[in-house]
Amino acid sequence: MNERLRGPVRAAFFVVLCVVALPVLLIVGLFVWYGIDKATGEGFDSVRPAEMARRATDRSQEMYEASGLTRRVPSVPGGGDYSAAANVLSADFCHQRGIEGIEDTPEPRSYRLYHEWRLNAVTEAEGTAALDRLEAHLKKTGWTVTGYRKSGDDWELRADKGYDDRLSFTWWSHWKTLEGFTGMPCAYDPAGAQGEDATDGLYPPVLRPAQR
Repeated sequence: MNERLRGPVRAAFFVVLCVVALPVLLIVGLFVWYGIDKATGEGFDSVRPAEMARRATDRSQEMYEASGLTRRVPSVPGGGDYSAAANVLSADFCHQRGIEGIEDTPEPRSYRLYHEWRLNAVTEAEGTAALDRLEAHLKKTGWTVTGYRKSGDDWELRADKGYDDRLSFTWWSHWKTLEGFTGMPCAYDPAGAQGEDATDGLYPPVLRPAQR
């Protein structure tokens, strides 16, 4: 081969080799990454659902006191009547994260616990004042307020702390109710319960107003 052609041909060969090899290396890398991610698990803390429920309801109680509302919220199921009081625990699966999350597969033995409460017969003035007090308390205690909207049919305050800790509060003008939602981090149940089963037999305490 002509010496003047040998150099460009060799360079073209290496360019073609890189173009062909790069996607293969990327695919192999993704499979290796997936295998490692799959084998290492999610690293959730191991927490009994009863303990997680205590933490959730303690947090809700703190927020309820901060709201300045003056009535108790009994431990009652939510049901379909959105104008009635409610106070209930629920749970769901946690899903795998990272690259393995593309499968949308629940993580075995995992659960995410929620506490939801609703106070009925809350006037607009009471709802507005409660949300304002809650916003101030959240900022004071290290929460990040991610949204606060006081307009339309529902007024909503949302906050988070870290990756999974969530709080939200909504005043509904149609039903005249104030709702609170406490979302806890994902965890593994040492006894093996998962998803909705994690809250079987668990009931929240009555929410009480702050002592004056």
